[in-house]
Order: sequence, then C-alpha cells, then structure tokens
Amino acid sequence: MRIRVRDAYPADAEWMSDNTEGWTVTAQEQQGAASLDGALHALIAYAPSQGARVGWLYSRARGAPGDGVGYVSLYELYVAPDFRGTGVARALVEELFARVPDQEIVLSAWDRALYEMWLSLGFTYVPAPGERPGERGHHGDMVRPQVKPWS
Repeated sequence: MRIRVRDAYPADAEWMSDNTEGWTVTAQEQQGAASLDGALHALIAYAPSQGARVGWLYSRARGAPGDGVGYVSLYELYVAPDFRGTGVARALVEELFARVPDQEIVLSAWDRALYEMWLSLGFTYVPAPGERPGERGHHGDMVRPQVKPWS
C-alpha cells in the first residue's frame, strides 16, 4: 500500500482529536489543546487507494539558550488500528526526519511496549541517570540524536 504524507489542515483537527488517546487538537491556540498553529510539524498520512487518512504526527520545537530551537519534541504519533504494521509510522517519522534533518528529536512520551518499533524507526534509548543497563525505565528517553553536518 502506498502512503503519502502532507501537512495537516485545519479541517483535519477534529479527525486528529477523534483518533488519539486523550488528545485534543485544534486549528488555533486554545488552552488545554495541541494546536496546529503551535506545531512545528503536524502531519497527516493518507492512503490514496483507500481514500482515507490513516495516521498523524505532531511535533513542537523546544527552546534553547538564545531562543534557538534546542530540539524537536515528538508529542504524538497515531496510526489507525487497521493500518498498523503497514509502514504508516515509518512514513510519518521519515517525513519528520526529512524536515528537521540535523535536529535532535526526543519522544515526549513513549509506550514501552513499542520499544523495538522506535529503535527500528531510528531512535536510540538514552537511560536516565542511575538507570541500570537494559532496564528501560520510565525516565529514560527515546532520541534521534542531532546529526552533525559534514565539516
């Protein structure tokens, strides 16, 4: 199945809110909601052959000293149940990587049951201070490290 990825439109916000676990997505800034206006990238995956949206991704830029982008926080990655295991997550994450090629990307929250999936998508586990090797506790991070440009 062919998957395409595009930017989310305001008309996608309701569908995004309906297809997640506890998130509310709005087109414009609103307290208690993730907004398309506040996103670094809000992406929609769709399957043209199905004529359907099949997943979405939401990321934000996180600050650094001097008001630069310190890193990108990937807050939400959703794939419709019928399309899991078909490359939708990979298409969304690869598009994010392409849009921020040199930037560190940190998963805001991640499901430990999906550890192997995150590794396969290019993330690395960074243990929390004091964490024992192999523990994969709730305080460690999944990170796509900053890519250093060729010098």
